[in-house]
Amino acid sequence: MKNKSVGFYFAAITCVLALITLILVLFYASRGGQIQGMVYVGLILAMVCEAASFAGEKPWTDFTSIIGAVCLAWVCMTVFSDGIWNIAEAMNGIKMVGLPELAGMNYTLAGINGIAVITAIVASFTKKSKA
Repeated sequence: MKNKSVGFYFAAITCVLALITLILVLFYASRGGQIQGMVYVGLILAMVCEAASFAGEKPWTDFTSIIGAVCLAWVCMTVFSDGIWNIAEAMNGIKMVGLPELAGMNYTLAGINGIAVITAIVASFTKKSKA
């Protein structure tokens, strides 16, 4: 652990945030929220890609980290756009096609996943080890 750099810790934080997002997405879907099946694949792929950076400084770890960041950004956009009706109805106080009671979950998912995207981007452009 002595030779680990900032990028390693950002990749670890990204893995944890992606796992938290996956758990929240499962909870959101169990309450009736709309989730596409590829969202689960994207989150798992992002975790695997970020965990690959734990192998140290390899030429391919830079690319896996970038792929993980792209997957997280896609998941964030997809979950937020699928839940836009929930947010719109909660803001307007009407009930049509969405579930306004899930708007808070949409905000939480977007916030945690947005932070994961930022940490993944930082991890993509920093070294994973000092040596």
